[in-house]
Amino acid sequence: MTITELDPRPAPDLSPRRRRIPRADWLARWTAAAAIAGLPVQLPRGPGNTSPADVIILVAMAASVLWAGSTRQLLKFPYLLPVSTMITAGSIAAVAGAFPYAGTVALFQDVFLLAWAITLANVGRTKAAAAFLLRAWCVSGSLWALGLLAFTIHNASTSGLATAEAVRASFTIGEQNGAGFYLVVTFFMILAGRWPRKLRYRIPVLACLLLDALLTGSLGAFTGLLAGLGLAIVVRTAARRGAAAALVALLVLTVVGGVGYRQAQHYHVVERAQTSQQVLLRNSIGRAQQSASERALLTQETLQLWRSSSPLGQGPASTKNALYRDMAPYPKEAHDDWMAALVERGVLGCAGLLMLTGEVVARGFRVGSARRLGPGFSAAIPAPHYLVGALAALAVNTFTHEMLHDRTTWALLGLLAAFSLWNRQAQAKRLESPAPPPKPVPTAPDRRTR
Repeated sequence: MTITELDPRPAPDLSPRRRRIPRADWLARWTAAAAIAGLPVQLPRGPGNTSPADVIILVAMAASVLWAGSTRQLLKFPYLLPVSTMITAGSIAAVAGAFPYAGTVALFQDVFLLAWAITLANVGRTKAAAAFLLRAWCVSGSLWALGLLAFTIHNASTSGLATAEAVRASFTIGEQNGAGFYLVVTFFMILAGRWPRKLRYRIPVLACLLLDALLTGSLGAFTGLLAGLGLAIVVRTAARRGAAAALVALLVLTVVGGVGYRQAQHYHVVERAQTSQQVLLRNSIGRAQQSASERALLTQETLQLWRSSSPLGQGPASTKNALYRDMAPYPKEAHDDWMAALVERGVLGCAGLLMLTGEVVARGFRVGSARRLGPGFSAAIPAPHYLVGALAALAVNTFTHEMLHDRTTWALLGLLAAFSLWNRQAQAKRLESPAPPPKPVPTAPDRRTR
């Protein structure tokens, strides 16, 4: 009889096993992933600009609250201070302004979108959870890109190509610029997550996203795409070659962009696009002068409205109503977040927006390279510089459209907070963990002893 047969203890299981995810964690992750996948489902519209996507987001919020309560998780609240400042400024302006109902609805939207970002930031607290949410965006965005393109091709085959191209596509989002922004952010997410894993599958998906974005005719989306790619190159160069090489890359990209702009003016690219037989060119590049003139007129009207208003602001979502009241020639909502914050929420609201911008920039700096992410979270996002590129696309769009009430914006900020919050905590735990005791060094026996 051997010694092994006499040992009553079971033999250790050396086969590799996956760590089982608790049911509460599983529920929180999958509902958050479903909410990310449902971002484009924004039709039909309900009261207060609600949409079917909001129902899925509410389910994800409820599941995350149950998960946090049942597992006693320590929650963190990114963006709370700047958004609270903007909400406070909006509340004061709505009470003092002439359009309190519209302001109240806008404030509820602020709270809802902040809670959406906080939900994603806390659900993605581990490397596996953050990678799962990022992969959910990549998978769902890829399927949306293929499905939207197939839908467009089907419409072209049934109603004629000219009819399908004559209208800028808004797909299921209902607004062309919002659709273009979602597609561009999804483009950057796929680059950051490197999913699909195989390049021969990833390239067709990226091409579908670009074609879908072209069908929207959104100039802000393509300007943001170029700015995001440029910033991603600079951030990647800084991480690999240092600050000097990044500065050289920035100067080269600036010169190339300036030369390209001058060449476009010299060869009258916009004018030729206006008279082109290609409807896609007329709906995108051909609208550049018209969009610029309309935006300049609206900016002039909004500035005049700000000069005649109180420093507290007119109240959230009140620009269009105020311009109608003053019989302005182009009564529209403010076309950028900065002018909207200043006119509608006053000086305090503009300060809150500056605080939010500073926090986003700081979080983008923390996740810009694999070295700052750490070994754990860097495996969850293989190319983090493209996440910073998505932030550049968002920054460009804030100067052309109101993005702070966009669900995609806060989903992006929520994932950014997840990668920037919990990677620092993981690194701190590794630093605080005690080092393993040193192995004893064998010493030679003393030959003088007997």
